[in-house]
Amino acid sequence: MDLFAIFIENLSGLGYLGALLAGFLGSSSLFFSVFPSFITIPIIGSQLNPLLVGIMAGLGAGVGQFLHYYIGVGGRKLFENDFLARKKISLGKFKFPKFYKRNREPIDWEEKIRKYGVGLIFIFAATPLTPDDILWIPLGVMGYPKLRALIAAILGKIALNLMYAYTGFFGIELLM
Repeated sequence: MDLFAIFIENLSGLGYLGALLAGFLGSSSLFFSVFPSFITIPIIGSQLNPLLVGIMAGLGAGVGQFLHYYIGVGGRKLFENDFLARKKISLGKFKFPKFYKRNREPIDWEEKIRKYGVGLIFIFAATPLTPDDILWIPLGVMGYPKLRALIAAILGKIALNLMYAYTGFFGIELLM
Protein backbone atom coordinates (compact mmCIF):
# COMPACT_ATOMS: atom_id res chain seq x y z
CA MET A 1 0.00 0.00 0.00
CA ASP A 2 1.17 3.50 -0.83
CA LEU A 3 2.39 5.66 2.09
CA PHE A 4 0.51 8.70 0.74
CA ALA A 5 -2.75 6.72 0.63
CA ILE A 6 -2.24 5.58 4.25
CA PHE A 7 -1.63 9.19 5.33
CA ILE A 8 -4.82 10.37 3.57
CA GLU A 9 -6.85 7.54 5.08
CA ASN A 10 -5.67 8.23 8.64
CA LEU A 11 -6.08 11.99 8.35
CA SER A 12 -9.57 11.80 6.89
CA GLY A 13 -10.50 9.18 9.51
CA LEU A 14 -10.45 11.96 12.10
CA GLY A 15 -13.34 13.61 10.25
CA TYR A 16 -14.40 17.17 10.87
CA LEU A 17 -12.82 17.16 14.32
CA GLY A 18 -9.53 16.43 12.53
CA ALA A 19 -10.09 19.52 10.36
CA LEU A 20 -10.69 21.62 13.48
CA LEU A 21 -7.54 20.26 15.13
CA ALA A 22 -5.50 20.66 11.95
CA GLY A 23 -6.54 24.31 11.70
CA PHE A 24 -5.79 24.95 15.37
CA LEU A 25 -2.40 23.22 15.33
CA GLY A 26 -1.49 24.81 12.02
CA SER A 27 -1.90 28.36 13.28
CA SER A 28 -1.27 28.25 17.01
CA SER A 29 2.49 27.86 16.77
CA LEU A 30 4.50 31.07 16.86
CA PHE A 31 6.09 32.33 13.60
CA PHE A 32 6.18 28.93 11.84
CA SER A 33 3.67 26.15 11.42
CA VAL A 34 4.38 22.78 12.99
CA PHE A 35 1.32 21.19 11.36
CA PRO A 36 0.82 23.18 8.11
CA SER A 37 -2.79 23.67 7.03
CA PHE A 38 -1.89 24.03 3.37
CA ILE A 39 -0.98 20.33 3.40
CA THR A 40 -3.52 18.80 5.78
CA ILE A 41 -6.71 20.68 4.86
CA PRO A 42 -6.61 19.82 1.14
CA ILE A 43 -6.17 16.17 2.07
CA ILE A 44 -9.11 16.20 4.46
CA GLY A 45 -11.14 18.25 1.96
CA SER A 46 -10.56 15.64 -0.72
CA GLN A 47 -12.21 12.96 1.42
CA LEU A 48 -15.01 14.88 3.18
CA ASN A 49 -17.40 17.74 2.40
CA PRO A 50 -15.01 20.63 1.58
CA LEU A 51 -17.46 23.29 2.79
CA LEU A 52 -17.66 21.81 6.29
CA VAL A 53 -13.93 21.06 6.32
CA GLY A 54 -13.13 24.68 5.45
CA ILE A 55 -15.48 26.04 8.11
CA MET A 56 -14.21 23.72 10.85
CA ALA A 57 -10.56 24.31 9.96
CA GLY A 58 -11.19 28.06 9.84
CA LEU A 59 -12.74 28.02 13.31
CA GLY A 60 -9.76 26.13 14.68
CA ALA A 61 -7.25 28.33 12.90
CA GLY A 62 -8.95 31.55 14.02
CA VAL A 63 -8.90 30.47 17.66
CA GLY A 64 -5.31 29.23 17.32
CA GLN A 65 -4.22 32.53 15.82
CA PHE A 66 -6.05 34.44 18.55
CA LEU A 67 -3.76 32.87 21.17
CA HIS A 68 -1.00 35.17 19.89
CA TYR A 69 -3.11 38.14 20.97
CA TYR A 70 -2.58 37.06 24.57
CA ILE A 71 1.19 37.13 24.13
CA GLY A 72 0.77 40.83 23.43
CA VAL A 73 -1.58 41.24 26.41
CA GLY A 74 1.06 39.59 28.61
CA GLY A 75 3.69 41.94 27.22
CA ARG A 76 1.46 44.90 28.03
CA LYS A 77 1.06 43.68 31.61
CA LEU A 78 4.83 43.37 31.95
CA PHE A 79 5.35 46.90 30.65
CA GLU A 80 2.61 48.31 32.88
CA ASN A 81 4.00 46.84 36.06
CA ASP A 82 7.65 47.59 35.43
CA PHE A 83 8.31 50.89 33.77
CA LEU A 84 5.43 52.32 31.76
CA ALA A 85 2.73 52.26 34.48
CA ARG A 86 -0.20 52.94 32.13
CA LYS A 87 -3.04 50.87 30.71
CA LYS A 88 -2.57 51.57 27.02
CA ILE A 89 0.72 51.68 25.19
CA SER A 90 0.74 54.26 22.43
CA LEU A 91 2.05 53.18 19.07
CA GLY A 92 3.30 56.70 18.54
CA LYS A 93 2.98 59.06 15.63
CA PHE A 94 4.82 58.92 12.35
CA LYS A 95 6.37 62.20 11.28
CA PHE A 96 7.05 62.77 7.62
CA PRO A 97 10.68 63.47 6.66
CA LYS A 98 11.76 67.07 6.07
CA PHE A 99 12.35 66.51 2.35
CA TYR A 100 8.64 65.69 1.94
CA LYS A 101 7.33 69.01 0.59
CA ARG A 102 3.74 68.99 1.84
CA ASN A 103 2.82 70.06 5.32
CA ARG A 104 1.20 67.04 6.83
CA GLU A 105 0.03 66.20 10.29
CA PRO A 106 1.72 63.23 11.96
CA ILE A 107 -0.06 59.90 11.46
CA ASP A 108 -1.60 58.44 14.62
CA TRP A 109 -1.11 54.69 14.06
CA GLU A 110 -3.23 53.66 17.02
CA GLU A 111 -6.21 55.57 15.62
CA LYS A 112 -5.71 54.02 12.17
CA ILE A 113 -5.52 50.50 13.60
CA ARG A 114 -8.64 51.04 15.68
CA LYS A 115 -10.44 52.30 12.56
CA TYR A 116 -9.21 49.75 10.00
CA GLY A 117 -8.14 46.91 12.29
CA VAL A 118 -10.93 44.47 11.42
CA GLY A 119 -10.15 44.69 7.71
CA LEU A 120 -6.44 44.38 8.36
CA ILE A 121 -6.94 41.31 10.54
CA PHE A 122 -9.20 39.73 7.91
CA ILE A 123 -6.67 40.34 5.12
CA PHE A 124 -3.77 38.96 7.17
CA ALA A 125 -5.84 35.92 8.17
CA ALA A 126 -7.09 35.22 4.64
CA THR A 127 -3.67 35.29 2.97
CA PRO A 128 -1.49 32.20 3.27
CA LEU A 129 1.92 33.82 3.05
CA THR A 130 1.74 36.43 5.80
CA PRO A 131 2.89 35.62 9.31
CA ASP A 132 -0.11 36.80 11.31
CA ASP A 133 1.92 36.93 14.51
CA ILE A 134 3.41 40.23 13.34
CA LEU A 135 -0.06 41.71 13.65
CA TRP A 136 -1.48 39.86 16.66
CA ILE A 137 1.17 40.65 19.25
CA PRO A 138 0.94 44.47 18.78
CA LEU A 139 -2.87 44.24 18.83
CA GLY A 140 -2.67 42.55 22.22
CA VAL A 141 -0.19 45.15 23.47
CA MET A 142 -2.45 48.04 22.48
CA GLY A 143 -5.57 46.39 23.92
CA TYR A 144 -7.53 46.03 20.66
CA PRO A 145 -11.13 44.80 21.29
CA LYS A 146 -11.03 41.00 21.61
CA LEU A 147 -14.37 40.08 20.05
CA ARG A 148 -13.82 42.19 16.92
CA ALA A 149 -10.37 40.68 16.49
CA LEU A 150 -11.59 37.11 17.01
CA ILE A 151 -14.50 37.43 14.56
CA ALA A 152 -12.27 38.96 11.87
CA ALA A 153 -9.65 36.24 12.39
CA ILE A 154 -12.17 33.40 12.19
CA LEU A 155 -13.79 34.81 9.03
CA GLY A 156 -10.40 35.28 7.36
CA LYS A 157 -9.23 31.80 8.31
CA ILE A 158 -12.52 30.28 7.09
CA ALA A 159 -11.99 31.97 3.72
CA LEU A 160 -8.42 30.67 3.52
CA ASN A 161 -9.30 27.13 4.61
CA LEU A 162 -12.25 26.96 2.22
CA MET A 163 -9.76 27.66 -0.56
CA TYR A 164 -7.50 24.87 0.75
CA ALA A 165 -10.38 22.40 1.13
CA TYR A 166 -11.79 23.03 -2.35
CA THR A 167 -8.28 22.80 -3.80
CA GLY A 168 -8.05 19.32 -2.32
CA PHE A 169 -11.57 18.41 -3.40
CA PHE A 170 -11.06 19.38 -7.05
CA GLY A 171 -7.33 18.79 -7.33
CA ILE A 172 -6.60 15.49 -5.54
CA GLU A 173 -6.81 13.60 -8.83
CA LEU A 174 -3.90 15.65 -10.12
CA LEU A 175 -1.77 14.53 -7.15
CA MET A 176 -2.60 10.84 -7.45
